[in-house]
Amino acid sequence: MNEEINKPLYIRIQEYIAELILSGKLTPDTKIQSERDFSEDLGVSRMTVRRAITELVNEGLLERKHGSGTYVAKPKFTYESSELVNYVEAMRHRNIATASQLLEFGELAASRRLAESLQIEIGNPIYRVVILRCANRVPIVLERVFIPCARCPALEEWDLEKSSVYDLLTDVYHIEPVGSSQTVEAVAAADPVAKQLRVDEGFPLLMLSRVVIEKKAELPIVFSQDFLRSDYARIHTDAQLPKHNVKTQEDAGKEEFTKLRA
Repeated sequence: MNEEINKPLYIRIQEYIAELILSGKLTPDTKIQSERDFSEDLGVSRMTVRRAITELVNEGLLERKHGSGTYVAKPKFTYESSELVNYVEAMRHRNIATASQLLEFGELAASRRLAESLQIEIGNPIYRVVILRCANRVPIVLERVFIPCARCPALEEWDLEKSSVYDLLTDVYHIEPVGSSQTVEAVAAADPVAKQLRVDEGFPLLMLSRVVIEKKAELPIVFSQDFLRSDYARIHTDAQLPKHNVKTQEDAGKEEFTKLRA
C-alpha cells in the first residue's frame, strides 16, 4: 500500500489509463478524453495528465493524431525474424483468425534483377504470385512471390489461398528450404500496394525482400517482396554482440616483456 502511495502521481494515472485499455474498457481506435477533461475528473494538473499520456504513447498503447486527439492504438503482431517466411503459420500459432486472397497469378520472363536473385537466365519463365494476408479481417501483409517455373511446375493447379507457397514447396514439390537472406526497409505505400492494403498513399510500410535457399541444390527457390502495415506489425530479432577483447594482466605482462626484449 505504501509503495502505491509513494508512486509519482503521473505513474498512477498512467497505470489507471493502461488498465482501462488492457481490460478492454477502452478499445482500439477509441478516442480518449482530452487532457483537460482528465485533469478535471481526476483533480490533477493538465501537466501531470500530459506526462502520463506521453508515456503511454511512447509505450505504444496510445497514439496521437494531429488535429484530432489521442486514440487507443491498434494492437501490433510481433513476428520473430525466423517466422517471416510463413505468415500463415505464424498467425496460426497465435490463434489469430486468418484469411488469404489471391490477387494476381501469372507467368513472366525473368528480368535481370529477378534472374540474379534466383540465379537463372534472363528471360526464363517465372511465376508471379500476389497474395493478401488478413488477420482478424484486417489486411496486414501483401506478399509478392517469384518462383522459377522449372522448379515448381504446374503451380497453378494448387489453391494458393488455402495453402501457403512454402507449405506447397515442402509437401508437394519436396523442396526443403534450408535458409533465407532478407532485408527490411521502411517504404511509403504507393499504388497499387496502398489500395491492396487499404491504406492511404504515403502510409508507412515495412518492406521485406527475401531469398529462400533450397537445401538439395543449394540454389535460390523463391524471391519475395512482402509489405507489412507498420500500424499492425513489428519485427523482433535477437543478435549476439561482438566480443570485446579485454587484455588480461597476463597478456599485458607478456606484451611489456616483448617490448623490453626488443
